[in-house]
Formats: sequence, C-alpha cells, structure tokens
Amino acid sequence: MSSGRLKRATETSPEHCIILLALAAGLFAWIMRTALDFYFYSEKTLPGVLLLDISQRELYSRVSIAAAFLLTGIIISRAVNRLKSSERRSRRLDQCIRSVRTINQLVTRVRDRTTLCQRACDELVFGLGYERVQARLDGVTRGLAELPRTDTGDPEASSSEPVTIPIICSGERLGELIVTPGLETEWDTEERALMNEVAEDIAFSVAMMSVSEHLWQQREEVQTILDSVSAYISYKDRGGRYIRVNKALADVAHIPQQDWIGKTFAEIVPTCEEVGAYADEDVLATGRARHSPLEALELPEETRWMQSHRVPYRDSSGAVVGVIALSVDVTDRMEAERALACKDEQLRQSQKMEAIGQLAGGIAHDFNNLLTAISGYTELACAELEPNGSASEMLFAVSKAADRAAALTRQLLAFSRKQPLWLTELDLNDVVSGMTDMLERLIGADIALLTEFDEDLGKIEADPSQIEQVVMNLTVNARDAMPQGGRLTISTCMADPDVVCRGENPEECDREYVCLRVTDTGMGMDSKTMAQIFEPFYTTKRPGVGTGLGLSVVDGIAEQHGGWVNVESEPERGTSFSICLPVAPERPPEDSDDHCTDDEAVGEAPAAGGEKVLLVEDEDSVRAFATRALTDWGYDVVEAASAEEALVALESDPSGFDLIFSDIVLPGRSGTQLAEEISSRYTDTRILLSSGYFFSDGDDESPSEIGFPLLKKPYSARGLRTAIHDILS
Repeated sequence: MSSGRLKRATETSPEHCIILLALAAGLFAWIMRTALDFYFYSEKTLPGVLLLDISQRELYSRVSIAAAFLLTGIIISRAVNRLKSSERRSRRLDQCIRSVRTINQLVTRVRDRTTLCQRACDELVFGLGYERVQARLDGVTRGLAELPRTDTGDPEASSSEPVTIPIICSGERLGELIVTPGLETEWDTEERALMNEVAEDIAFSVAMMSVSEHLWQQREEVQTILDSVSAYISYKDRGGRYIRVNKALADVAHIPQQDWIGKTFAEIVPTCEEVGAYADEDVLATGRARHSPLEALELPEETRWMQSHRVPYRDSSGAVVGVIALSVDVTDRMEAERALACKDEQLRQSQKMEAIGQLAGGIAHDFNNLLTAISGYTELACAELEPNGSASEMLFAVSKAADRAAALTRQLLAFSRKQPLWLTELDLNDVVSGMTDMLERLIGADIALLTEFDEDLGKIEADPSQIEQVVMNLTVNARDAMPQGGRLTISTCMADPDVVCRGENPEECDREYVCLRVTDTGMGMDSKTMAQIFEPFYTTKRPGVGTGLGLSVVDGIAEQHGGWVNVESEPERGTSFSICLPVAPERPPEDSDDHCTDDEAVGEAPAAGGEKVLLVEDEDSVRAFATRALTDWGYDVVEAASAEEALVALESDPSGFDLIFSDIVLPGRSGTQLAEEISSRYTDTRILLSSGYFFSDGDDESPSEIGFPLLKKPYSARGLRTAIHDILS
C-alpha cells in the first residue's frame, strides 16, 4: 500500500480499544486494538485491525497513577495527623491557659505565700498532669505537689528531668519553680513561656505580699506607738470623719477604736458637742498648726479637760486633707491643782484660826485678869455696903456686866476653839429666846424670824456658848440661802423615838433627846452638796464670803455633846437642820462657885486659922485683890510677882508655907514649871494654880497634864476662899 493511500486511511476516524491478553505462565499483556479502513489503489476499502503491544506504557501509566494515589494518601494521612496533633496541642494550651488563669486568680485572692505556692503547685500537677512541681522561696519549700507513681520496674518509665524556672521580680531572685513534666507530657517553648508567666505571677504576688506585710508591720508599729501614748491622738479627714484614733481616746470614751473609723464625733456621741470643731476648721483653712490651751471633751458619763495641739494632715503632694490632733488630758492635774489650792486655803484658814486662837488666848488671859479684879473688888465692896442701898444696886449691875464680859470671853475662846466644854444644865428655849433680838438684827428685815417652843422640853447638859454658836452658824447659813428674803423658823421639841433610833447612836434608843430645828425657805441643796456640807472648809459660797467651817463646827459641837445632826433639803424647797442632844440626867442640886451676887453659889467657908499662903501673881490688881480677900478671911499672905521671887521666899522660909497659890502665866518661868520644881523640892507643900487662859487637850502647860488643881479666872472672893479651904482641909 502506498503511503498516500495509507495516509488516507489513517486520517479516517478509526475505533480503538485496549485489550488485556492473558499469556501463558500467568503473564499478561496490554494490546491496543485499532480498527482501520485500508484503501487501495483500486479505491477499494478493506476493514482491518491494527494490534499494538502497549504493555510497558500501560504498566507505567498504572504505576504512576497508583503512586499518585499512594502519595496523596500519605499527604492526607500526614495532614490528618498534624491536624490531630494541633488539636491536642490546642487542648493542651487551653488547659495551660486555664491553669494560668486559675493561678492568676489565686494571686489576686490569696494573701499567704505558703498557701499561694501550694495551691499553684496543685493546679500545675492536677490540672496539667505534671509529675511533680515544687516551689521554693528564699531557700525554703513553700509548696510541693506530685502525682502518685506506680513502680513498673521499667527503667525507661522513670521520671523525666526536672525543669527549673526562676521566680524573679524586678530583677531580684525570690526563689525557683521546679517542674517535672513527666514522660507523656510534651514540653515546648509555648508551655515553657506559660510556666515562666506562672513564675512571674507568683514572684509578683510574693513581692506584693512582702510589701503588704512590711506596710502592715509598719502600721502595727505606728498603732502600737500611738496606743502606748497616754495623750489622745486622732486623725480626721476634711469632712471631720475619723481616720484613726489611739487606744487612750477610745478607752476614755468607752467606745472601741474600730467604731470611730469613718464617723464624725456627732455620729459617735450624738448627745455631746464636738470638741475643737472651730480649731479643726482653722487648721484646714490656714494649713497652720493651732494650740488650744484648754478644751472640754464632753462624754456621756463625764467631761474631760484637755490641752490640744492640731497640725494639718497632708498627702504626698502637700495638700491638706485632714487634721491630726494630739490632746493631753489635764483633768487630774486640774483637780490636783484645785485640791492643792483648797489645801492652801485650808492652811491659810487654819493659820488664821491659829492666829485668832493665840490672840484670843492672850486677850482672854489679860481680860480675865481685869475681870477678876473687877468682880473681886465688886464683891468685897458689896460685903461692906448695905444690901438694899443704891450703891449696892450699882455694884450689883457692875457684877452682872462682869459676868457678861466673862461669857463673852468664853465665846471668843470657843470661836478660836481654845475653850473646853463648860457643861451646865440648859433650857434650849431660854437659849434661843435670849438670842432672838440679836438674830433679828443679824438676818435683816427681809427675812421673817419665827420661833416655836415646846413647853415640856427637857433640859440638856451643854456648854451655853457652844449651843449659842450652833444657833448662830445655822442662822447665818439660812440667811445666805435666802438672798431674796424668806422665812426662818427656829423650833424646839422632844425628838421622835424613831428618829432617835436612826441616829448615830442607835444603841441609846431608850434615852430621851431634845431637838433644835432651824428651817429656812431658801434655795435648798441637792444630794451631792448635802454629802459634803460637813466637810471642813467645804463651802458653796463665793470666795471671800464663807470659810466652810460653820457646819463643820456645828457637827463637831453636836458630837461633843453626845448628839448628831440631821439634814433635810431639796433644791428650791428650803433646808431644815435638826440638832438632837441628849436630855441631862437628873442630879441632886450642887453648890456652884462663882460670883458675889449669887448667895447660894458658894457656901460660906470657915474662917482661916492663920495658914500661911504664898501668892504668886504678876498682875498687880489681881494680886492686890487676892491678898486682901485672903487676909480679910484670916490667912497670912506673902506676895510674889514672879517665879524667882517665889523661890527666894521659899528658900528663906522652906517650912513656913501651907499653900502655894500661883498664876500659870508668869514672866520668865511659868507657874506650872514653878509648881513642878516646888513639888520636887518640898513634897509636903500644897499647890493651887490659876489662869485666865484655857488650855487645849495635850498642852504641856495644862494643869491636868501635870496633876495640879486649877482655879479659873475670873474668880470671886468666895470662890477663892472656898478653893483654898478645900485644898488645905
């Protein structure tokens, strides 16, 4: 076939297919069968088949396809594995992030480093599956956690190498975090970075804990210092709310310290005014310190006085944000100063009373000497005159005046507390009646004086001058309690037995008592004042008006006489003082020994038998009177003006004197000293002393202390004669 024909034939569209032929011995061959039309020169077309062995090409193609499929499978498998690994890693990272977030929450909540480290280690072990985690701070283990291990005997199953992560904050190494991941745990840079972040969080929290502990310690030290100060210390903000107070301020107010914080004083103590509010405002406004010399801290139970110093409380920028106050309590010091001032006043009053007592004693001595001469010569003159003559009446008036002068002297001594009790039977009605005119002049015209007497009143045994002083003191107090006028009632009655049994001597309930009651319509007293009225020098009057001794003297006189004082008073309702005194026991009448006007006072002493008397008296008038009285009565009298003259007379005639009659107050050696010397040298000589001065108990010059009889001045002629006769007989 020509090429041309063949070409024509091939240009047609033959049908072809690939046939797999099975050859012998299990061999196969790939044959491509193609159907062709053959054209000849005769232009005849004959169908034909072209067989081509394509086994190698087909094998190569199928191998290539299989290889492609295999490669694709491998790629897909690797992609799937990478995806699975990525998912596991993603889940692992999620677990790590959750654990880190949990640890972050622990960092913000936990305030104890040991607890923080332990819980962080627990989270890393039980949350991330690490085999072992240990936290060390400053060389000390603070946290340790590990999974339970099972010994399999496989050396390859041993723990992996631990990883040490430093715990560092601000360049300072605080410790280390030791993590043992475990064989099954994948450890990469990301997880290492997360562990570094955990270590940083722990480091930051531990550092903050250290700072917080340091600040807390400083705060505690500051609070300890503040609480150890006895002064009151407080911090306030600009709104007056307390930031801090010390223990002293909390204790004095009886309010716990924590109850002050964030509150104003008005909220803490609503019933009291705030202390130093104006001073606080001044410090806030000016920014300058302010000193308050005296402030009153008003509290529900008491008021405390303070000296306060305030300074501005500034922030870090220097702005004034509050006030710091330091107050020193001066209440006790003020009370001590008042007590000292009171003691000083008492001392001055005591010194004045002592001076008055000394003056009164001296005056009484001199005055009694004069009264002795007056009353004595009056008595002698009375004896030489006709009883009913005018001269006798005038001398009688002189004698009565001398008696009143002697009573005045006793009152003066009683006021100076130099007068011992001179007890005699008294009718209180007579005592008060005798003082009415004087009391009316004393209280003034705007106060009405009323008297109410019990006619069946029993008599008392008392010192008249002291009872008069009681009435006088109570009247003066009542007058001062009624500056606008009022009514003063003085009454007497027999005391109610129930009142007697409530007195200071309830064991004497069977004894009768009389009651002297002084009642006013004045301002009255409260219970606190009533509890102090009998204290010496206590007074409610302004300085310079009262001494505070009046009621103390009244109470002392009542007690001296075996009685007591009851007080009833209410503010604006007046006051009533009741002085209860025992009724005098019944006694047979006794002769008394005073004046020439009382014929029954002293009995007529027998005439002397020429006994020799040494009279020692420095006052000329008294010595002359006594000499004349004794001489007229039959005594042999030798005069001496001093102790020295008396001793000279004794030495000249040591056995010639039957009696030594001496005044106590003598120039140079006293009468008691003279008596002691005479009694030691002349034991048989009898001694009688005399004085116009009244001695206190325990006085070295008191005759009662040395055991000699005493004749008080002023004495009468009869009293002198009787005293000497009694001693000589």
